[in-house]
Amino acid sequence: MQQIRVGIFTVLALLGAFVVIVVVSNLGLKARGYQIAVHFVDVGGLQEGATVLLSGVTVGEVTKIVLLPDQTVDVIATIDKNKVILKGSQFLIATSLTGQATLLIRPPRDYVAAEPMAHGVPPEFEQPWGALPATIADLVGGAEARMKSLDKTLASFNRELPRLAAKFDAIATHTDALITHTDTNLTALAETMRSTATQLNDVVAKSGHNVEQLTTNLNGLVTANKPRLQELVDSLSSTAKSLNTSMQNFASLTSDPSLHKNVVETAANIKDASERMKQVASDLQGITGDPKVQSQLKGAVYDLSSAIAKANDILGTFSSAEAHSSPLPGATPAAGGTPVPGSGSQPRGHGLGGMNLIESQVRESWIRKGNGGPTSDVNITLLPRSSTSVTFGVNDLGYNSSFNFLINKRATPNFTLSGGVLYSKLGAKAVFQPGALGVDARFYDPKHPTLDLYGDVRLSKRLQLFYGERNVMGSATPSPTFGIQGSF
Repeated sequence: MQQIRVGIFTVLALLGAFVVIVVVSNLGLKARGYQIAVHFVDVGGLQEGATVLLSGVTVGEVTKIVLLPDQTVDVIATIDKNKVILKGSQFLIATSLTGQATLLIRPPRDYVAAEPMAHGVPPEFEQPWGALPATIADLVGGAEARMKSLDKTLASFNRELPRLAAKFDAIATHTDALITHTDTNLTALAETMRSTATQLNDVVAKSGHNVEQLTTNLNGLVTANKPRLQELVDSLSSTAKSLNTSMQNFASLTSDPSLHKNVVETAANIKDASERMKQVASDLQGITGDPKVQSQLKGAVYDLSSAIAKANDILGTFSSAEAHSSPLPGATPAAGGTPVPGSGSQPRGHGLGGMNLIESQVRESWIRKGNGGPTSDVNITLLPRSSTSVTFGVNDLGYNSSFNFLINKRATPNFTLSGGVLYSKLGAKAVFQPGALGVDARFYDPKHPTLDLYGDVRLSKRLQLFYGERNVMGSATPSPTFGIQGSF
């Protein structure tokens, strides 16, 4: 029985010793944990068995510290298998007030995207680096360097301070003088403005008196001439009504479809007649190629000119031609004894036959935009050869017709200005024709100012071509336009 008790006691003692060994050596942690390795330059007194803290929580212990040949240290720690150490964590050695060193692990900031560290002890170049926290000696050394830098800065400031003070004193003195001078100038300016305001008040008072007197005189003038002004207004109103009636009558006349048809047929006939006249002129040129025939024709023209000039003298001098009772110097008698003018003279007018009282103008236009076809304009001019003439007519005959009523003034033989009603709007017209080429500009509609501009090419005395743009300046889109114009 005694032996059994001794055996039981021995077994219990062995079990107790085993438990003590397990607790002391932490064999359980080693059995259920995994190892990691951290490389240090200096472990600062860290010893095997030291606690490993992750964010302040114990997760393992330091199981081995190895000093390497290059005087660096490998620290191998065993971590609880339920705890995860992430890549990118910081490894620090902290020393408490009692002198006990601890391995601290701080997880990375982006712990969500971080991966766990591999288990085991990798080669040295794959191990993460650990570091010691700054010691008081390090802080004192850094503070000493900063103090030296601050001392240099203060010495430099002490050297520059007198110069800065001198500059500031000079600036303050200059500013004080400037303020004093400005105050003097402002005082003088205030006196000048006060004097100017006094003079301006006097001028305003005198001007007000003059304006009042002028208004009184104007009021008296209007009151005294009120009947005349009323008569003038009535006359203008009557003139406007008469002009409106005339335009309505002219519109009713030009809206007749048969008249439009006749005008179109007349234009076609004019074209045929022009072709025939061209052929006749060619034949006449061939006939008159004989010098003898040319001499006879010149004599006949001279006799006709003299006869027309004499008729003009009798009827009241309707033309500027003069009668000739004797041959001009250099004239040679033609067959039959009729004198012929010399090559250097021409009759100065067209005689009575050349004094046209009415001239009609037909204008056919094609607008390149759209498919509207040609448009026909018809205008009639009274006294076309005089310096002042009158033109009235209709545009776009038979469709959306508009009307013209213009007073023409021939400023020079090649330049004519016109004003009045143009395209049923108040407007003006200018024609410059120095030769075969010319320009025709039309400005109308004061409410919506519009400018039409054309270039003219004269084919003959009564026939010309034109090309230009309508609405060069206006609310509508410019429209390229070309056509033909005949005057009869």
